[in-house]
Amino acid sequence: MSGALEDIHIIDFTHILNGPFCTMLLGHLGAEIIKIEPPVGDSFRTVWMPKDAGHDAWEFLNVNTNKKSVVLNLKEPAAVELARQLILRSDVLVENFGLGTMERFGLGYDALKSIHPRLIYACSRGYGETGPYASYGNNAGTNNGMAGWTDTAWEYSGAPGTKALGIGDEAAGVSMALGILAALHARERTGEGQRIVVSMQEAVLGFMTSSLHEHFTGNQVGSQPFQVADGYFTLRVAEVSDAGWAKLTHLLGREELIDDPRFATPAARHQHASEVNTMVRSWASEHTRQEVWDGLRDLGYFGGPVHSIAEVLQDPHLRERNAFTEWQHPTAGATTLVSPWIHLSGTPAGVHDQAPALGQHTDEVLGTILGLSAEELTDLHARGVIR
Repeated sequence: MSGALEDIHIIDFTHILNGPFCTMLLGHLGAEIIKIEPPVGDSFRTVWMPKDAGHDAWEFLNVNTNKKSVVLNLKEPAAVELARQLILRSDVLVENFGLGTMERFGLGYDALKSIHPRLIYACSRGYGETGPYASYGNNAGTNNGMAGWTDTAWEYSGAPGTKALGIGDEAAGVSMALGILAALHARERTGEGQRIVVSMQEAVLGFMTSSLHEHFTGNQVGSQPFQVADGYFTLRVAEVSDAGWAKLTHLLGREELIDDPRFATPAARHQHASEVNTMVRSWASEHTRQEVWDGLRDLGYFGGPVHSIAEVLQDPHLRERNAFTEWQHPTAGATTLVSPWIHLSGTPAGVHDQAPALGQHTDEVLGTILGLSAEELTDLHARGVIR
């Protein structure tokens, strides 16, 4: 079955995580992704890996599925011209270079719009393209710090100065993918492409609705996980029906509370919610995460066990839903990747190809799309234009 975006051709100048995360999502949905890499490759191939690892890093393998790798040495004018020819045959260009980089190659939006008015040009910058910080570099850690995410995480954990989990790259990648889909839809009406710019800082800010609510109102959102017999459990006491209350009192071993006027009706239980919460937590503290989960999940109680990543990989629900896919990679060996999580009934998302080796598709793409002959490809290799 074909993917929803099977007729969309994307030329991908992205690197590290933010841009590749965007094009990974579009590739999941069926778009053709031609990944342009420099001769040394996307640096994410080796980030956080031993120099003698002999294969690409896990993050690279995870976010570069369904892509074709073409190596162009854009320091060479001939390579820039090849890139331009590929762009002319594409619907979308995606890049996350520093401000002005594509312009220096002669591949900025203004230069391309004049020769390809239907082109959708999407880019992500650390701080956008205007404002005092526009020219400054950025990475996920910096971005999380500048958006207030890190400080909020420290406030919750009470552990300032520690590494905080964040979505500095992924939030911008999702945002850029959404912008591309909107621009493709608009092009159906207007016939014209357009430019999309996503600020990484602002993308993270957009994902901080709950934290901003706490800042503006002073009211805490959500509940803090509490300790049970074998770990932690996240639990928020919700409204419980009369039938649910009967089951809950039995679970707690407190059947005498069924007729207690403090808890006899939903309104009464709401009024005495803190007492109900205290009783539930007291019971839960003496039971395992699974026992708490089994006992409460059908009673209208929102909650669930706090799992480690190792436990998530073994979660029976996720395993049944095939949330992870096992691959046998030619260099990395047995590899577990995250499966597409956007499910379409008629045009399902999927992974049909593993992340490519550096330059794996250079000759194939230039030969089939641009029609270069074997002799021309040999000459370009010899001159260091392609790899």
